[in-house]
Amino acid sequence: MTASDTTTIEPTMLWPSAEEGFQFLDGTWKVQNNRLKKILAGCEEWLEFESQAKFFTLLDGLVSIEELRDNNGNPFGGAMRTFDRAKRTWSDTWVAARDGIVNAPSHGKFEGDVGHWTSEFMFEGRMILSRGTWCRVNANEVTWEQHASLDNGQTWEKNWFMQFIRT
Repeated sequence: MTASDTTTIEPTMLWPSAEEGFQFLDGTWKVQNNRLKKILAGCEEWLEFESQAKFFTLLDGLVSIEELRDNNGNPFGGAMRTFDRAKRTWSDTWVAARDGIVNAPSHGKFEGDVGHWTSEFMFEGRMILSRGTWCRVNANEVTWEQHASLDNGQTWEKNWFMQFIRT
């Protein structure tokens, strides 16, 4: 890399503020998961399990990294979130440990202590809309939930709820 390969960041280009960023997640968490056994199939059976999460931010809050492990220490997934400084929005990409494939990103932002992210993707041959919601309950508790829709957001099925408690 040469000096001409780097760009100086102008002071007027703002980094994500504490209100719009994921810095609040930095650290380790115990996670209570409640997930539908089968989504978008009329299933009402929930699977409950605990896991652990580790989060850290890079580039002064511009990037947030998440790693999730089951209670045996095995990884089951992770996410990388990146902040678009011009649009003031986040791109959130997920990778499941079962296949290692990076999913298409969802996009969103925080408004107060609640943030909403949406994306479209193929699920079992059908295009669905997915919505993830982060809620900052307090400094030591955060929730995340996921909903899916087959009718472009007219109705939603909640299929995953996670409660994060800081350790």
